[in-house]
Amino acid sequence: MRIVLTCWGAAAAGLIAVEFTRAGVWGSVGPEWTLTFLATYFAGLWAIRAEPGNGAAVRLLVFGCVALTFLAASLELIIQVQSGLVGIGYVLGNAVVQMISFGFVVAQVAALVRYPNGVPRLAVERWSVGALLIIAASLPILLLITRPDVVPAWIVQFSGESDALAVPVVTSPLYVPALDGLGVGAQVLNDWLLVIGPVIAVGIAAARYRLLDDTDRHRMAWPLLAALVLVLGVVVHGFAEAGMLPSLAGETINIACHILLPVSLGIGIAAPHIFDALGTARRTLWFAVLALLILGAYVAAAGLLGVTVGGANLWVAVLVAVLAALALEPVRRTLIRRAGGLAFGPELSRDDLLLRVGETLERTMDRRALTESIAELALEGLGREWVQLEPAGTEPVHVGRPRRPDEEPVLISRLRHGQDDLGLIACGPSSGGRVDPRSRVKLDTLARQIALALTNARLADELHTQLVEVDASRQRLLEAEQTARRRFERDLHDGAQQDLAALLTRIALARSQLGRMDVDRLDQTLATLQVVAADALQNLRELVSGIHETTLADQGLAAAVEGRAARSPIPVLVSYSPGMRREKLAPTVASTAYFTVCEALANTLKHGNARQASVALALDDGRLRIDVADDGQGFDPTDVAASTGLTGLRDRLAAIGGTLDVQSAPGSGTTLTAIVPAHR
Repeated sequence: MRIVLTCWGAAAAGLIAVEFTRAGVWGSVGPEWTLTFLATYFAGLWAIRAEPGNGAAVRLLVFGCVALTFLAASLELIIQVQSGLVGIGYVLGNAVVQMISFGFVVAQVAALVRYPNGVPRLAVERWSVGALLIIAASLPILLLITRPDVVPAWIVQFSGESDALAVPVVTSPLYVPALDGLGVGAQVLNDWLLVIGPVIAVGIAAARYRLLDDTDRHRMAWPLLAALVLVLGVVVHGFAEAGMLPSLAGETINIACHILLPVSLGIGIAAPHIFDALGTARRTLWFAVLALLILGAYVAAAGLLGVTVGGANLWVAVLVAVLAALALEPVRRTLIRRAGGLAFGPELSRDDLLLRVGETLERTMDRRALTESIAELALEGLGREWVQLEPAGTEPVHVGRPRRPDEEPVLISRLRHGQDDLGLIACGPSSGGRVDPRSRVKLDTLARQIALALTNARLADELHTQLVEVDASRQRLLEAEQTARRRFERDLHDGAQQDLAALLTRIALARSQLGRMDVDRLDQTLATLQVVAADALQNLRELVSGIHETTLADQGLAAAVEGRAARSPIPVLVSYSPGMRREKLAPTVASTAYFTVCEALANTLKHGNARQASVALALDDGRLRIDVADDGQGFDPTDVAASTGLTGLRDRLAAIGGTLDVQSAPGSGTTLTAIVPAHR
């Protein structure tokens, strides 16, 4: 279908170029209308390429092909009339051209009544097109029957009025005088069908609009805007007809407005979300009026310059008008922006936007609340219909109107801070009249500030989490200290205190025996007293060793670890880096490192069911690394992440700036790695 329609339109366009040359009418305004029909044809090609299954796109392309065929057939008839065509040949040729002309109206209505998706919504859509088809087929015959003279086809009549074409007056061979009363109605229908058709189509499209969803309503925004501009063109053309403007300027403006309509139909199907190039708003009537006035002045100025410079030469006038339009475009954009400011209030400048971001940061550092506030600010400051902020690792925040299915963002900027990519911010189309060519710069600037704000918020969250963990760790250390103190008190009470009490009792017994001069029993008591004192001394040494390894203070960490390994019931291999024995570690570091080794070996003995273990000590770049490994049964670290032993060990290491990592799996042993600063 698309290939057939493409070839049809291309053949008609080529034939038109040939016939304009043969007819010698390149200097008239007639060729200008070809631009409208070509615009319709190319808009249809664009639409059907973007959405091959859209019935409205197919109808638009058919409309363009029929329009070009209508013009080609009309030009051929003009050529034949110039060559002296009269009689029955003229009658038949004129009837055929009239039928194609009326078919042009039918194709136009068919393209509009099912816009923009091609899906039928109202019964009137079908019967209106059907009724017009009947008229297109029957009206040429009806004109021949009810009118005494052949009624010229539209373009032939127009050429006779504007280009002085000698239109022949030929008596209708089918005229029936009895039906003369119907001739007036047939003549009126012929004269007004070109206006009636679009009016019917617009009415049906307006009725369909109420039944469309938001997506299809948005597609109709461009055609509605083009319709407003077309009304302006008709008004300007009326001024030209009344002599208030040069006729050539009025005709040029009128044709330009007619070209805009089919182009807008293609945009509505193929690219409904592109930037609003005309810079108008549909949000308020006030801005629409201002925009139309600005646009009218813009078009009129370009047209007048073209007419003034080009004079009677149409092509020079058109070229100058186009160049003038390009030169005046910055002025038009500036006026549109200021009109938007009048209608919607002043826009935020880049500095104002950054100031508002700073105020937002002062109010909150919560990441979710911050992203929502910044998204709202971006929506207002950038003047967009919607904004979506997508920080990495969190749910996106969407503000403004809902995003339509398959709607692509108009502007996107990554949130980058240094080498970090923190997500992106995406914006929809411009809202209302806020047309700011600096939006890209403003968005990129805002994106950098958002990235900085999110980085600060993340750091604040991490700091808060660390502070909470430090507080919890302090509480656990205090509890562990209280537990250790109670255990020490119990050990003193049950051990050294009992030993001292026994010593005091035996000393008292020895004094009593001395007073009675019971030498034999005194000697035995003193011997027992000596044994009890030796046991008490040994118990005190063991108690002190439990509090602080004596070897650790006297000989250093390596010797203390070797001593602990020697007392282990399973073989423990100790290795350390060169210079480890000579290295003087901070007391807190050495004590924590020794406690780590002891706790790890204790866990191995209690839970690992290991045959052997190893301890490795290494100094590297001011850090002490401790590796304790065994060949035991292993475990899943995630199942015991909150165990009291490992948690206490992590707390003690964290207190001096150290870290703990546990690598294990069921059946594959365990490796515990601790890293602490060597000097603290």
